[in-house]
Amino acid sequence: MRADLPVDALYEGSDGRYYTDWQLTRRLRTDRWSLCIRQRDLDRHLVETSDGQLLLLTPTDDLPEWAELRIDERGARVVDTRGPLPE
Repeated sequence: MRADLPVDALYEGSDGRYYTDWQLTRRLRTDRWSLCIRQRDLDRHLVETSDGQLLLLTPTDDLPEWAELRIDERGARVVDTRGPLPE
């Protein structure tokens, strides 16, 4: 991750997706996710999604090639650039 990007943290989710600290905070504030456990020394978070699934978020410094960091007036988010999967 580049030092000049306005992102405090990146997380790799156990669902194979990546999230910024802004996405984590926003989803917790809007009740899309509920915090179950936070492990402060490793900064890992276990959250429950609105559909009842558990999701473990682990800090990372790297994004895969298919992931792009997009920043706008709302905040910073990770976007999957692979497009829709063929059926």
